[in-house]
Amino acid sequence: MAILYRLALAVATLSAGTAAAQTTLDFSTPWGENNFQAKAAREFARSVGEATDGNVQINVLNAGEIGVSGSQSMAAVETGIVQMADFLLFQQAGEERLLAIDTLPYLIQGQEEMAAFLEVASPVFDEIAARHNQKILYYVPWPSPGLFSEFEISTPEDLQGRRIRAFNPGSFEFLRRLGAAPLEMPWGDVVPALAAGTIDGVATSTSSGVIGKLWDMTPYFSPLQWSTSTDVVTVNLDAWNALSEDDRAAIEGVAETLVAKFWAQSAAEDAANTEILIENGITVLPPQDSLKAAMYEAGRGMWDTYIGRIPAAEPIIREYAAAVGK
Repeated sequence: MAILYRLALAVATLSAGTAAAQTTLDFSTPWGENNFQAKAAREFARSVGEATDGNVQINVLNAGEIGVSGSQSMAAVETGIVQMADFLLFQQAGEERLLAIDTLPYLIQGQEEMAAFLEVASPVFDEIAARHNQKILYYVPWPSPGLFSEFEISTPEDLQGRRIRAFNPGSFEFLRRLGAAPLEMPWGDVVPALAAGTIDGVATSTSSGVIGKLWDMTPYFSPLQWSTSTDVVTVNLDAWNALSEDDRAAIEGVAETLVAKFWAQSAAEDAANTEILIENGITVLPPQDSLKAAMYEAGRGMWDTYIGRIPAAEPIIREYAAAVGK
């Protein structure tokens, strides 16, 4: 890894040595080519090339092309293995525990609340990024998760003892508090586990449900929407500072211009994928009020536990919750 770091940093430094020289930045995304986050990354890269008159070229590398996983992305940018990356904030909690904050159930529900949350949290995230030798360029939230299952889920009783795949520690604890028997497993193991009957259901987004064709194994989807998490795009500070002032301003301008479009694409992705699920025979069952109340109680309890473990989260949660009336 040290050799890769030295080579990558040397290439970036040499190519950015003069204002006239073309700079190529490797941009790692853990998502597949057809994922909307990967598509957004490629559009950003094309727009940066145009805005900088070709001075800055961004080479987007999809999942598996460079061997950088989602949880390794922030470290890879920090050390210069890649100069840019797109990754889920909560997957970097091994580096900075506070970055799992957006997984807290019922804290952030939907894009409007995510925008309000980032108004409060982004200065702190900027400080964390700087500590790890990188700069945040923009955020793109994911659709909120729900449950794909072999059975109907609309009340708290429907979840009792059910083996549900959780996608992170926050979703695991949330499902446990609701009475389910969650199992945390990577996405690649989900379809085989459903086929083998190891799990009864899957907590994930509509995007993943369509990609995995979960209608082949789960006839129901419950859009519980208990949280909203976000991807972030960062750039290595050494590579960033080697760019000309004009090119840096152009890149920031591209990010500012495209971010609203990327957020709209995320919302459209969720709506379109819900229609695809229905067209393929999945029944969409919204939660009843009793389940909403149980989710609210379980989620709020997790806020206090999280603050007890990570006191730095308290001012963010309190200021944000007051702003949105939670």
